[in-house]
Amino acid sequence: MGQQLMIGISGTGIDPETERQLQEIQPGFIILFARNISSAGQVKELIAGLKQQVSPSPLIAVDQEGGRVIRFARDITVFPGNMALGAADSPDLAFNQGFFSAMQLKALGIDVNLAPVVDVLAEHYNPGITIRSFGDDPEKVAELAVAFARGTRMAGMAAVAKHFPGMGAAQVDPHLDLPAVSLSEDAFEAVHRLPFRKLMADGINGIMSTHLCCPGLDGGGSIPATFSAAIVADYIRRRCGYDGLVFSDDLEMGAIARHFSIGESCLRAMRAGHDVLLICKDYGRQKAGFYALLDGYTRSEPAQEGLDESVRRISALRDFCSAPISAHEHFPDAAPEALAQSIAREAVTVIAAGTGPLPIDSEVTDEIQLIIPDLSSTPVLEDGYEPSERHPIIRACRECFPGRCSFHFFPLNPRPDDVERIAAAADRQCPCIIFLSDALGNRGQQNLIVKIRERRRQPIFVLLDNPFDYTLIAPGETCLTAYGLRKTQLLALVQVIFGKAPAPGKLPCRIQP
Repeated sequence: MGQQLMIGISGTGIDPETERQLQEIQPGFIILFARNISSAGQVKELIAGLKQQVSPSPLIAVDQEGGRVIRFARDITVFPGNMALGAADSPDLAFNQGFFSAMQLKALGIDVNLAPVVDVLAEHYNPGITIRSFGDDPEKVAELAVAFARGTRMAGMAAVAKHFPGMGAAQVDPHLDLPAVSLSEDAFEAVHRLPFRKLMADGINGIMSTHLCCPGLDGGGSIPATFSAAIVADYIRRRCGYDGLVFSDDLEMGAIARHFSIGESCLRAMRAGHDVLLICKDYGRQKAGFYALLDGYTRSEPAQEGLDESVRRISALRDFCSAPISAHEHFPDAAPEALAQSIAREAVTVIAAGTGPLPIDSEVTDEIQLIIPDLSSTPVLEDGYEPSERHPIIRACRECFPGRCSFHFFPLNPRPDDVERIAAAADRQCPCIIFLSDALGNRGQQNLIVKIRERRRQPIFVLLDNPFDYTLIAPGETCLTAYGLRKTQLLALVQVIFGKAPAPGKLPCRIQP
């Protein structure tokens, strides 16, 4: 029965407590997070040890989506995320990213990538998804997701699409609490479930459900989709005829843990039709969930039949992941780092070509001013983001611009005194480039925009990781984005700002200014 559990572990090695946990539960899957990763060599050693602890050997999973959500910031290629692929609008690039990311993960011993995200965005800001989505066109989302998943599978790695039946219209992050989306079944079917249908038809290895109340889908809507057989088993198994694995999302998320015990959550998720249940952190909850399931299966013969079906599907996935990768004429012929740079360049989008000087001409400008958020507290960043001259934005600007670069850093959530200090420093005549990071969710950055606008004409606004920040930009102001803050994306942005490269990307979602 432990085969049905995907659990997280606590550190970068196998300590006695972790060893006891694995021996007791015998999980079918183990998921790795940044807390488990210090280097590629350490991860290979950890995975080898984990696979010796459990029989049959657990499948190792990770969320390496690209862009905002990654677990490896070094030793393997850090790719831009889904919205960058959506702006580039190239299934070939999506396929290649899926393939190369999977090849690098596979070399470490990882079997399952919990990607791609296929949520279709609505017109409003969605804090839990945003740049994790390919965009707001369900057909294009499906096309890019199918390409990404095919690339992943060609490398011998399982791909898992999420978050069924679609989180794109939610306005609450389920990591925090339980969202609800009151769309009709027709709206879900035409927009949000469409990519999942196409992925299931294409043979994707797994589908991950989400913690989302959907009154238009199950008649009541008071329980999360995670617990709804009408949403999970009836639709995925009966209507779509899908025989791959169905995963829950993490049952420790606020959307579930704030309202239900872990034992009740496991039983209800299992009865809804899931094959694999995620409990990603707490060892006590993992044990409680395990024994709740054990008791539930002991008492129910139909549940035991469902368990047999789940174990059959898990065994088939294990066979897929262990099969040798055969040479194939369609393997991409490119280098991973070059591919990441190509995606970043193709994604850069000028959302508004206002009166600000774009590109900045170094023949007529001898100084620029950079206003940069301190991103160093952001989880899982590459090296070098501390607020200093080594910052990748400053280094990229100095590569592209021969004149003087003055710069000022501000906290991600600037206080009033920070706002006054930065705005006063921006009171100069040279071109001013202001980098924003999720300003819609940040009152301090919104105040900073207002203050700088009072002192400066024609600022250039660069949206690092939330294109919906465009709603804060005034008519006539210049605004561009690369849909992420990875080093390849920052370099691509700076090259456009100084006329070293075009901006071919197209905004993949509607944003009302």
